[in-house]
Amino acid sequence: MLHLPRAWWLPYLGKPWSAIPNPPESYTCGELLRAIHRELCGIETPPIPIRNAGSRLQCLRAMQPDLFGLEPLPEGQAPRDLDVAFLGRGRTLAHCGMAVETCEGLRVLHCPQASCGVTLESLPALALAGFPRIRWFRHREMEAALAARGFLRGGA
Repeated sequence: MLHLPRAWWLPYLGKPWSAIPNPPESYTCGELLRAIHRELCGIETPPIPIRNAGSRLQCLRAMQPDLFGLEPLPEGQAPRDLDVAFLGRGRTLAHCGMAVETCEGLRVLHCPQASCGVTLESLPALALAGFPRIRWFRHREMEAALAARGFLRGGA
């Protein structure tokens, strides 16, 4: 069972999107995930190979989960806090976010290219925003990282 700090995601809310991010002041969707993995879990991942996230083509080419230590969740396994959602339409996955369990159910913390900056949205709201397809991933080092920080107790 996960025992994360209460509202761990709150400091990220509202931080602006930037084509050339400067964490923790601004993010892209991928840099938001890297920051959370590093700051909360102690997991370092390689920089995302994008010079300018304003280029949709660069973003699409960089969306390679295995390059960042992410493995697909097994079929039928429900996502939990800190799992990574790759979002898109059809076969194209063009955006990513992170699972957050709230008292209202599962939400996705993400940084869309919009004036709202980092936001927390439900799965139905994401579908309405143009992301009806979600593929879930978990970092291959996540269990060990959570256990080392005392966030994983009493089983997974």
